[in-house]
Parts: sequence; C-alpha cells; structure tokens
Amino acid sequence: MKNKLLLNQIALLGAALVFLAPVIDAQSTSSNSPLSNSIATPRPFDPGTNTTNPSALAVQAQNPYLGSVATRPLTLGVLPLSLTEVVDLGLKANLGLIDTEQEHAQSRAARMRALSVLLPQLNAELIGAFRDFPLNTIGAQKLGLPNMIGNFNYQTADISLQQKVLDISALHEVKASHAEEQVSEASLADARNIVVLASTSAYLQVLASQSRVQEAQAEQASSQALESLLKDRVKREVSPEIDAIRATVTRESAEQRLALAQVRLEKDKLGLTRIIGLPVEQEFTLTTDLGFTKAPQQDLDTLVQEATASRQDLKAAAARVEYSKQLVKAQTAKRLPELEIKANGGETGVNFGHAYGTYEVAGRLSVPIFTGRRIEADVLTAEATLHRREAEYQDLQQRTRYDVRSAVLDLRAADTSVEVAKTNLHLAKEGLRQAKDRFEAGVSNSLELIQAQQAVASAEDNDIASVYAHNLAKLLLVRSTGTAERDYTTYLGVQ
Repeated sequence: MKNKLLLNQIALLGAALVFLAPVIDAQSTSSNSPLSNSIATPRPFDPGTNTTNPSALAVQAQNPYLGSVATRPLTLGVLPLSLTEVVDLGLKANLGLIDTEQEHAQSRAARMRALSVLLPQLNAELIGAFRDFPLNTIGAQKLGLPNMIGNFNYQTADISLQQKVLDISALHEVKASHAEEQVSEASLADARNIVVLASTSAYLQVLASQSRVQEAQAEQASSQALESLLKDRVKREVSPEIDAIRATVTRESAEQRLALAQVRLEKDKLGLTRIIGLPVEQEFTLTTDLGFTKAPQQDLDTLVQEATASRQDLKAAAARVEYSKQLVKAQTAKRLPELEIKANGGETGVNFGHAYGTYEVAGRLSVPIFTGRRIEADVLTAEATLHRREAEYQDLQQRTRYDVRSAVLDLRAADTSVEVAKTNLHLAKEGLRQAKDRFEAGVSNSLELIQAQQAVASAEDNDIASVYAHNLAKLLLVRSTGTAERDYTTYLGVQ
C-alpha cells in the first residue's frame, strides 16, 4: 500500500514538472532575468529605484543628480521630447548642477573676501555726542579738580583709511582663493557632463523599456493566437488536452511579463522626469529613436590624450594642488613682518559751524617673535594637505587612463554582444518558423512550438538589452574622456 502511494506521488510530481516546464522556461527568459548572451547592462543612474524610500530628501542627499527643481508647469496632453531637449532641460533644472553652481558662487565670494584684505579700507564717520564726564574715576580729588565735568556736546566728521602695505601671507591666501575658484569652475563643468550622462542614460532606459513593452505585446498576441489554435484542435480532437493547457500557461505568463514591462516603463519615465525637472504627472513621448550605430573609430592613444586635456575632474585636482601649495606659502609667510598704515582726517567741534580740523597718521610694523609654535603647526598641517592632494592628483591621472581603456574594452564587448544578439534573434526566428512547419505537418507537438516562441522572446529581449548596453558604453566612453556634453550626439548617432 505504501509503495503504491509512493508511486502515485512520484507520478503526480512528474506531471507537475511537465506542466510547469514552460512556465519555468518562460520566466527564465523574461526581461527581468540575466541574459546569457549579453554583457551585464550597467546602470549608472537608476532613478526609478528607491527614489522615495525612506524619503526623497534622503536619496537626494546621497545623489543630488537624481533630483531636480521643476522649471516648467504641467502641460496638457502628451509632450514630445527629443534627446537634446531632455539634456537641455536637465542642464537647467537638475539639482546636482544647481548645487554645484551655488558652490561656485560661494568660491567667488571667498576670493573677493580674501582680496579685500589687501585692498584699502576707507570709511566715513559722523558722530554727534552729548555727555558728561566724572573726573573722580581718574583720581580728580587728589589733584584738586572738580569731581564732574558738566554736560557738554561735540560733533565729529572724519574719513579713515587703513591699508596693508606688506602682508605676504595675505597675498598667498589671495592666490589660494583664486586656485579654489578654478577648482569650482572645473567642478561646475564636470557637473554639466554628469547631468548629460544622467539625462541621456535615463532617456536610453525609457527607450529600452518601451521596446520591451512592444516585444511583450507581440509575445502576448502570439501566445493568444497559439492558445486559440490549440483549443480549437483539442475541441476537434486533433490534439491532446495537455496542448491547450500548455498554451494557456504560456499566454498567462506572457500577460504577466507585459504587465511587469509596463510598470517598469512607467517607473523609468517617472525617473526621467525627476532628473530633468518635469512634473511627475506630465505625460510625454520620446521622439529620438536611438538604435544601434557604430561608434566613431578613434585611436586609444588619441582618446587618452583627449581625456588628459578635457577631463574637468583632472583640472580640478590640479587646481587643488595649486591651492594647497599657496596655503603652505601663506602659513610659512606668517613668520615675516607685516606693515600697515592707518590715517584719518576730519573736523571736530561743538558744532560744525565752530569746528577744527583734525588728522592722524600712524604706521604699524608687526614682527612675530614667539607664537608658541603655532605657525609651525599650521605649516605642517598645510604640507600634509599638499602631499595628500598631490597623491590624489597622481592617482587621478592614472585613473583617467584606466577609465578610457576600460570604457574602450566595454565598448568592444558591447559590439560583440550586439552582433551575437542579432545573430541569435535571426536563428530563433528561423527556429520558430521551422517549429511551426513541423507542428502543422504533425511531426512535433505543441511543446516544441511553445519553446520556439519563448526562444524568440528571449532573443528579442537580449537584442534590446545589448543595444541599450552598447549605447550606454558609448556614453560612458565620452564621459571617461570628459567630452560628454560635446560629443554625446555624435556617439549616439543623433542627427
């Protein structure tokens, strides 16, 4: 009895595996599964994931380039957007770029503040006073003077001038602030390239999601047609009932993939609106079709040279080194004397009708003799910062060459992936055609036909992913050379 029960359970398990095989295979070839014939798709910006959990502010604090400030009102209807329009909107509204612009404004203000120390300080002052003065506070009783000088008044109008004639430390601080402003200028230019990368990659992601939705719709229509055909054959007792069951499972799996693809598309569109500053309620359609185009052929050494000359983060690192050098000189110069001149002149009297001219000129020479080794400590701190900045600059020079070479390798791999994906798609379609012929001729059953349809769906998804990865590899290449804002249309084949 027990053996018979065990045999029945094994038989039920085997039947379940037969029914579930198409479902498992369909799920393994869905757009959410890793594709065996394509390189891993990089996602440097994925605004559709965790943009509001736990809060938008928390995520923006981590990556402000995924946020924006709305710059235009909600437009009724569907808004057409080209790639260049998306990039332009991002360069106006992206939060990361806005933050960098304000930091640049602060660096300009810091340079003006440092320069003001070396410029003349000119002030005008007007005083009207009415007071008395108790002489006993200075021992007037011992001198035989009255205890109090009664009420009196006076008025004064003068102009004062203060000028540092010699301050080597302040001079180097001005040069350091100028280098800091150059750092912020380079960072601002680099931020524009990052916004181009963010906007364009989000645009590519929406295009890929649209293609997946279209592919899922075609797969659903094919599955419905196959289900209708097999149910009709079962009704006419030409095919077994298991064929209709398999077709129904395949159709429901296709509907599930279509629903997931549509949700992913809507999330990607929401992510794009967050990057470029559109209201999240805005409906839009993309008008630039970015298919597969070969990247412009350039020599590796030429790309490295272009990156060395164009990378804004490299320029910012060089400016940080210069900033640190000037700070070392500024701290060292604190050991030198400082010379300052002060002067003022004006009129003072009971009133301005009975006023007398007054003036004062003074020079101040300050020579540090002993400062408790404070200057030495400041110099050591500045030198440590300089050594760190020099090491970072040298590392960035090596990393620039690494980034370019790595991007070129990724682009070569993406080229191969596209070729393999298109070949597989052609073969899968040919296999589907032969499977249909074999099924209509009665040589094979419905399982082979369903598997052939799923192979076509997997190949189409693989083709979409490989084209997206190729476009993204081209985008990352121009990012690695520091020319994303200038060359993104050329590399992506935008007319």
